[in-house]
Amino acid sequence: MKKRLKNGFILLFASVFIGLILLFLIFCLPVNSVKKNVEASLYNMVDVRYDDDGSQFRKNLLEQKEYFTDYLMAQNAMEKVEGKSPLAHAIYIYHYDLGDDTTWLTEESLVTSVKQGTEGMYLKEYSKYWHGYLVWLKPLLMIMSWDAVEIFLVVVQILLLLAVVAISFYKKKPYVGIMVLVALAFMKPVRIWISFSMCVSFTITLIAVLLELLYFDKLEKKNWRDEFFILIGIMTAYMDFLTYPIVTLGIPLCTYVVMKAQEELHWFARIRQIFWMGACWVAGYIGMWGMKWVVAELFYQTGTLRNAVWSVIYRTSPLDGRQSFFSGAPRTWNLVMQQYDSPLYTVLFVAIVAAAVISSVWCMIKARNKNWGISLFALCVIATAPIVWLILTQNHTAIHCGFTFRIMGASVFALCSITACSLLTLRNKGNYETKKDN
Repeated sequence: MKKRLKNGFILLFASVFIGLILLFLIFCLPVNSVKKNVEASLYNMVDVRYDDDGSQFRKNLLEQKEYFTDYLMAQNAMEKVEGKSPLAHAIYIYHYDLGDDTTWLTEESLVTSVKQGTEGMYLKEYSKYWHGYLVWLKPLLMIMSWDAVEIFLVVVQILLLLAVVAISFYKKKPYVGIMVLVALAFMKPVRIWISFSMCVSFTITLIAVLLELLYFDKLEKKNWRDEFFILIGIMTAYMDFLTYPIVTLGIPLCTYVVMKAQEELHWFARIRQIFWMGACWVAGYIGMWGMKWVVAELFYQTGTLRNAVWSVIYRTSPLDGRQSFFSGAPRTWNLVMQQYDSPLYTVLFVAIVAAAVISSVWCMIKARNKNWGISLFALCVIATAPIVWLILTQNHTAIHCGFTFRIMGASVFALCSITACSLLTLRNKGNYETKKDN
């Protein structure tokens, strides 16, 4: 326990230090080339939507894109406020906006600041997030246009997905790659691939699964499970905008449970391992995010910590503030489910649930054992994690249901994992009986 806490604190504080230094260095970089590349892309970023003769393909693409946040990311990458130090930029993430204190007009503000300058605009900050995405976004925008960065990130994400699928087959664990593809289908992948803000959580998830496939034995031998999940939580808090972060826990944890399911291990030890991996992700995620507020308060004492705490309280309340906490949850659930607007989702989900139930019942009759039982229980708990997240963050989840619905990808992956775990147990039972007969 002491070693676990020691390693956790070392990783957290090292990550805070490294993360702050990286952002400081990023804001030491010049912004002229960033502004030029963004300006060169304004037509495809914004204006094409209002051009009757513009590319219909590009218009359709923008309809799929989460451009409100993407435009804010562009502003954050090209902002350099006179009189503000790189450290202040790293902590507060300034940007100019045409809206007042309660309104953000990211599209209009981006166009105005690029074409006309920032005179007469409001200076705003967004200190409650780390904005670690700037570590990769700003350097890319220094050397290529926004359009080119879009293409680059799409290629990277597809290659990463193909790598996960290919290596899962190479490692003789094809179920991992197949489950990733099924979960992705429930997360509307096109919108993930083309939106800078939407791709972060799933990219972290794919990298985590890829590392599990490649280095699972080493993680086990070195007993680095807890550290691995702490780092996933830390990276999610550092890079993400609170989009659908629970996926970065659910999918890697399910992958680990299924890959470990056939190993002989005392039931209590197995439960303890799974619990601590989940707890370590939570500690890394909350710890890294919370440390951003602490660091801001330590350096500037301007109420960042207090404002962030009130923001958390607000975001965990029901949507309109008039319903009780529990009555607001069904409303949030309905808003999330409305994002699955095609009957194909219903058909596929029913098939996934049926496969999980049938394979579990079959395994219970033919090949049940303690390893399978504990793994099944753990996967059922993980499947409910997005629902718990939905209840705890119902205001944010409801308001932004157009992208927060992707938390359900973790539940879909968990249900697929139940099927995989049961089929693997049945196969091993069959192999054992065949060897016994011989």
